[in-house]
This record gives sequence, C-alpha cells and structure tokens, in this order.
Amino acid sequence: MKHFYKHGYEGVKMAQIANESGITKQSMSYHFPSKKELFKEIYSEVIEEEILFTQQLFNHLSSKPSKEILYTFLKEMKLRAHDKINSSFLQIFSFSTPLEIESFVSSHYLLYLDSLKTEIVKVFEKESLNFTPDECSLSFIILFDGLIVHLLYNTKQSFEYALDVSFKIFWNSIQK
Repeated sequence: MKHFYKHGYEGVKMAQIANESGITKQSMSYHFPSKKELFKEIYSEVIEEEILFTQQLFNHLSSKPSKEILYTFLKEMKLRAHDKINSSFLQIFSFSTPLEIESFVSSHYLLYLDSLKTEIVKVFEKESLNFTPDECSLSFIILFDGLIVHLLYNTKQSFEYALDVSFKIFWNSIQK
C-alpha cells in the first residue's frame, strides 16, 4: 500500500513493489498477476478496515450526545488521514482514481459510505430534528466528503477552521 501511496498508481511498478517488499518479482506475480489486481486487494482490505473502525467508533461513542458523536467522528477522520496510512490511502485514491480502476474503487467506496450512513442514521434517530434521519445523514455525508477533500488540499489548521464553521452551520440548521 505504501508504494501506491508514495508513488501513485501510475508511478509504481510491480518490480519496484516486489524489490521494496523484499520478495522476488516472480513471487509477487504469482499472487498478483498485475498491478491492478494488487491494488484491488489492498483497496478491498482498506475498505474493510475502515468500515470496522467506523462501526467500532460509533459503537464506542453511542452513549454520548449526537452532536458530540458526529463531531468526534470528523475530528478522528482528520487524525486518521494524517497518521494512518490506510485512511490516507483510502481518501486519496477514492477522490483521485485512475480510469483503469475507477469502477472498482467507486463501488467499494460506496460500500464504505453505506456503512457510514447506517451508523449516522442511528445517531439521528435519537434526535428530534427539522429533517428525517435519512436527510440528515445524506447532508452529513456530503459535509464529510467536502471536509475530506478540503483536508487533502489544505493545511491542518485550515481544516480545523472549515470543520468548526461547517459543522456549526450544519448542526444549527437541522435543529428544531
């Protein structure tokens, strides 16, 4: 994964991955006949890990107020995007996908978003809001996507400000 992350999908070669991983190119080719197959395996594993992390985080926070749960999730995503290569890999390749693997990445990223939406709907079902839990969830996911893109192209400080402002506006708009 770090090879794709470091060099990009187009910039990395199977021989380079094998060499840097300490295995022969033949051994790498036996398990993964192409860079595309290797990428698909890695991306699938990352999606599974992020889904599990998200479910565990929301479960751990379930006794907290809804506003705190959602804000904590967004803050945690910032930390993970900077400190966890899996999360960084997921966000970078989900938002800038080479055409060769675009449909694969899109379908798998939707699995992640569906899982996230399920967790978010549970949070909103505990609240009396101006909108339905599904509507609030959709709006929150759009906020999440926008913040992730902002994080990829801006500084941590800029992200903090964008998070605070956009979350405050989001939360105030859904309250009765």
